[in-house]
Amino acid sequence: MNYSFEAKTFRQMLDMAVSEGVDTSPLAQEAENSPERLLDAMRQAIDVMARAEADVASDGDIGEKDITEIGDYVMTLIEGLLGHAQTGTDNRSMTQVRALIRLTLPVAMWVAKCGGRLDKLDLVVNALADYANELRQPEKLAELTQAIAVILPAVSDAVRQDLEQTNPMRPWRILHLNYCIIATRSHDPELIETAYDVLVKNLPQDARSFFKEGLQQMDAIGYPESVREVLERYDKMWGAESTLH
Repeated sequence: MNYSFEAKTFRQMLDMAVSEGVDTSPLAQEAENSPERLLDAMRQAIDVMARAEADVASDGDIGEKDITEIGDYVMTLIEGLLGHAQTGTDNRSMTQVRALIRLTLPVAMWVAKCGGRLDKLDLVVNALADYANELRQPEKLAELTQAIAVILPAVSDAVRQDLEQTNPMRPWRILHLNYCIIATRSHDPELIETAYDVLVKNLPQDARSFFKEGLQQMDAIGYPESVREVLERYDKMWGAESTLH
């Protein structure tokens, strides 16, 4: 599966997400935040993204700041559409919410590949988790792992400072843990090692417990021996109290 931004595919994803309409709510009465205006803005933004991507490819004058601002704007539009979709609790509304959240992944990939910075991670983390919960084939999980590897370096410095360390559900932490979990499920030793190295570097305080808990699950889940070998090696290197600070 290709998680990258492609204008035609992204339009199709958007159209499918809202194919049955967006729920009417009190918010919909606000002209500036109506579903119709948000959708119009989204469709215009897709054209902007396509042009900006072409500019980047041709060494145009668009810079990191512009890419970051466009990405933030599109994420805000998706959040606005979710504000309408989330007014319902029926299956149709929940399906629409999932489809809208998944739109954030190609946006994040676009920001990363065009040299921008990601300030908003919440919905992207949710999209990655949603895909991971659905996928079973190791090769598909490997593709998702590679998408995370593209996104992580683009996360903004403000998020990387990781100031809310008392919040175990902060997106920065969940992104790393899911990266390692999905990589492990891919059964690809190279992808697993890359993910584990990133965890040790960025969140050393979580690495030790991750490796220990992972080893406990090896037999229960039935991972291949090649995966166990990687996990055992990282647990030996980083599992002791004195190896991570």
